Amino acid sequence: MTAFLQKAPHQWTAVETVAALKARKIGALELLEHGLDRRARLDGDVNSVVEVRAEAARQAAKAADASDASSPLAGLPMTIKETYEIEGFHTTAGMPELKDYVSTDDAPAVARLRAAGAVIWGKTNVPVAASDHQSYNPLHGVCRNPWDTSRTVGGSSGGAAAALAAGFTALELGSDIGGSIRIPAHFCRVWGHKPTYDIIPSRGQVPPPGALATSPLSVSGPMGRSAADLELGLDLLAGSERDSGWVLNLPKPRHKALSDYRVAVWTGGNPVDPAYAAAITEYADILAGQGARVTRLDAMPAPLIDNDDLYIALLFATIGSGVPQAELDAYAAAAAGHPDGSLPDRVARATRSSLADFAGLVERQAKLRAAWRAWFADFDILLCPVSMTVAFPHQTEDGHGPVPQMSRVLDVGGETRPYMENLYWPGVATLGHLPSTVRPLPDPVRGMPAGIQAISAEFADRTTIGFTALCDEIFGGFVPPPGFA
Repeated sequence: MTAFLQKAPHQWTAVETVAALKARKIGALELLEHGLDRRARLDGDVNSVVEVRAEAARQAAKAADASDASSPLAGLPMTIKETYEIEGFHTTAGMPELKDYVSTDDAPAVARLRAAGAVIWGKTNVPVAASDHQSYNPLHGVCRNPWDTSRTVGGSSGGAAAALAAGFTALELGSDIGGSIRIPAHFCRVWGHKPTYDIIPSRGQVPPPGALATSPLSVSGPMGRSAADLELGLDLLAGSERDSGWVLNLPKPRHKALSDYRVAVWTGGNPVDPAYAAAITEYADILAGQGARVTRLDAMPAPLIDNDDLYIALLFATIGSGVPQAELDAYAAAAAGHPDGSLPDRVARATRSSLADFAGLVERQAKLRAAWRAWFADFDILLCPVSMTVAFPHQTEDGHGPVPQMSRVLDVGGETRPYMENLYWPGVATLGHLPSTVRPLPDPVRGMPAGIQAISAEFADRTTIGFTALCDEIFGGFVPPPGFA
C-alpha cells in the first residue's frame, strides 16, 4: 500500500480513503466513528457541521463493511452542504422560516453520491439563503475558519470547506453561483471545482423546497483535498438528470504534459490585494520554470471588455425573481444612500428587472460565451485570483443576506472597496458558464491561505482538473491547519 497509510485517516484525500476502504485497510464504520469523534472534539469553535444523523450513518457504514466494497466510494463517510435536500435531514438554508422543514427525498446529486456508496452523516454550515461570502445564519450561528477563527470561511459552501480543512470529511458537495465553492476553498486551503453550467444536476436545493426550475447561473460541484478528489467527484456527479435524450461526454484534458499548456495569467482589471496578485505571479513564474507556456496579460481578456456590469445585472435579476416584495423594497432602501450607478444602485435595479430586461441580459451572456469559445482557441488555461482578498475578519453584526452586504466594505491591500465587489473575480467563470478549479497557493498571503483558480473553455472540466493535478505534483498536497493535524 502507498505511503499515505502512514498518515492519520483524517489527512487522507478522498481518493486515498476510497483506496484504503477497497483494500480493507480500514472499515467504513471505523472511518465514520473517527470523523464523528473529531467533529465532537474539534468543531466547537469552527462550527462547520450543523446537523448529524449518526445512527442512520452507522447502519449505512455497517452495510458498506458487509458488502464487497465494489461501489465507487466503498462506504466513504462524508458531509454535504446544508442547502441540499437529504432524506431525513433538516434543509433550511439557515432560514428561520424553514427551521422545521425535513427533507423526504435526496437531491439528484446527493442520490448519485449515495448510489456510489457514500455514507452521509452530516450537513455543513451556510449563510442565509446561500447568499453571502461568509457562512452564518440565525439557526446555526457563525462558521469560523480553522486557520484563524477570527476570520470567515467564505460562503456559501463555507462549512463544507471548513470541514474538509479540519479533517471531518474527505469529500463534499457544494454549489456555486457567486464563488460559493471557490471562495471557501481559497479561504480554507482546500480544493474545489465549479463545473461547466448544467453538467451536474443542481435541482433539489433550498430555497425553495420542491423547486423544479434551476438558476441560469448556479451549479453543483465537488470539493476535496486534491485535484484527484475533484476528478472522482466529477465522474460520479456529471451527467444528464434525464433518462434519455442526451448523454454527456466530457472531452479528455487538452494535454498530458505541463509543457504543452498555454497559460494566460491575469491579475488586473478587478480589485485585488497586491500581495495576493504578487503570489499568483510567483506561482505562474514557477510553472513557467517547469515548462508551461505562460503569457502574462496586461489587459482584461477580450470577452470581458464592455461586460463588466453584465454579471451583477444577471445575477441579481435572477435573485430578485424569487424574493418577496418586502425584500425588493429593502434592496431599494439600502441603495438609496448610494450614488446613481454605484454597485448598490446597480444591484437594487437588477433585482427589479423586467422579463424584457432579463431576455436582453441572456442574449448578452450568449454573445459572451461565444467570445470565450474563440478566446480559448489560443489559450488552454486562464489563471486568476479567486476573490479580492484572503479570508477577512467576520462581518456578521449587521444582519443576514444580500441587503446588509450593500453597505459593507473590505480592506483590499490598504484600499477600501465595496464588499460586493468580491463577486467580480468568481463572476468571470460563472457568467461565461466556464469550468473553474481552485487549488491552494503554496505559501500564505498575509498570514492566511490563498488559492488560485484555473479556468478553461466550456466543457473543458477535465482540462482544468487535469492541469490542477499537474500543479499538485509540483506544489504538493493537502496541509491541515495548526491544531487539526
